[in-house]
Amino acid sequence: APVFDVSQTEGEPLPDLDTEATGDAGDLVEQLTAAADDLGVTVRIVPEAEWTHGEAKGICEQLSLVDMQPRVEVRDRKNDADLARTLIHEYAHALLHFDVDDDTERSKREVEAEAVAYVVGRYCGLDTSGSAFYLAAWESDDPEVVRERLGRISTSAQEVIDTLEATE
Repeated sequence: APVFDVSQTEGEPLPDLDTEATGDAGDLVEQLTAAADDLGVTVRIVPEAEWTHGEAKGICEQLSLVDMQPRVEVRDRKNDADLARTLIHEYAHALLHFDVDDDTERSKREVEAEAVAYVVGRYCGLDTSGSAFYLAAWESDDPEVVRERLGRISTSAQEVIDTLEATE
């Protein structure tokens, strides 16, 4: 079968896929920031003008070799529903991917984190249907990848939900 590079094609540009969560986030962002300590994470919502991580909506990183606690930073924005979903996504990275022996390839880590964000976001009443586009972009819409990781996704989603319920 012939293979073409996008530069060899003509036509209208493809639309951007809208992956933002929507809905009434209420005080979910505040609940999530209050839950950070219980989840073993430090968190900071960074004003747009101070954001230094390009187009990323959030990051999860280790502060140093001495301080092993994950640090989550998310870019502030007007859409609190999407801000909350991003916090959940980055918390999932902190819960799932901060094991020194975790050599899971990046695409599978992104699928896990976004699936947790989808589940917790839906539980909290957000429309996280845009997560499907994000998941498909990372794993070519392969349901087997999600199926293989359901245990990890479910456990982490439940931990975030339980922590949120305890902080209400």
